[in-house]
Amino acid sequence: MKKLTFTFVFSLIICVASAQEITRKYKKAFQSEQFNLIGYGQAVANFNQHPEAGMVPTNSNSSFDIQRIILFATGKIGVQNKFGYMIMLDAGPNISMQELYGEYIPSDAINVRFGQYKIPFTIENPMSASRFETVYPSRSVSAMAGSSGDFNQFDGRGVKAGRDVGIMLSGKIQEKDGYHLLEYYAGLFNGTGLNTKDNNNHKDIIGTAYIQPLKGLKLGGSVYSGAITTDSVNGLPAGLHRRNAYAAGGVFDNRNFYVRSEYIANKTGNIRRHGFYASGVWKFVPQKWEAVVKCDFFDSDRSVDQNETTDLTFGVSYFFAYLTKIQLNYIYTDDRIKNSNHLAAVQMQIFF
Repeated sequence: MKKLTFTFVFSLIICVASAQEITRKYKKAFQSEQFNLIGYGQAVANFNQHPEAGMVPTNSNSSFDIQRIILFATGKIGVQNKFGYMIMLDAGPNISMQELYGEYIPSDAINVRFGQYKIPFTIENPMSASRFETVYPSRSVSAMAGSSGDFNQFDGRGVKAGRDVGIMLSGKIQEKDGYHLLEYYAGLFNGTGLNTKDNNNHKDIIGTAYIQPLKGLKLGGSVYSGAITTDSVNGLPAGLHRRNAYAAGGVFDNRNFYVRSEYIANKTGNIRRHGFYASGVWKFVPQKWEAVVKCDFFDSDRSVDQNETTDLTFGVSYFFAYLTKIQLNYIYTDDRIKNSNHLAAVQMQIFF
């Protein structure tokens, strides 16, 4: 009996030691300053009353779906780790390269980035989908973020929203008490979106600046100037059209509350669009439970009456661990053209 007990204890020690060695080797291989492999996956269930008017027109039926499986590698290499990189792959349900860029970072005030990534237009667009407080991104931002689906009203999955190829200069200036007073972004982009070559000789210019007068409070805006070549779509004739936009908004974030709001306006050719959203989060058990309420308004053509869409979202999220969570959202949509809709959506996100 003693021999059996000794054998069991010894085997358990060997197993624990082996697991620790495997973990150590994994961290050494996949988590270092030079190479860090992380990712997240999202599975969602949505139930629509009138799918044609809901938030998910690309998959309008009530359904269980895999939203996305994201893998990305980041790191810093070279002398004094001043050169960084990121490679981001969407591994499902449709495999595609999302981001690939290198950047030179000599200081906080100067960052030069080249490649494919989210453009710095609006506050929400550069955010990772893993950090959205609601299951779906803002309709107004997705419709006017300068992506390859820019002149579609809404890509509910948000997979292509606002990614493009180009070069950007950015930085943070005047650090104070753990935050920077000024943040800026200026870039030159193709204007044709994700994994798409430019189809004209015009390049799109984007400029964004934010000030932070207080810790947790950020205010600012973005300007966008460019051109897009389209087929005949959504009231636009085929051809080359000027595309100009601007956005203004702010964020307040502290231990218990998070508020983000923006107004966005866009003119493409002769069609003018605008919208705004306001989202508030109450972290009633910080790092565990959150309640969210959101209003999102979008007018796809300001020259047409009764053309607006308004989405009201109410939700709650529970965090099992860092960015691993369950989100429950109820979304009421008032679409003046199509219909009203009631949508219930449940999303599970696993971060690793």
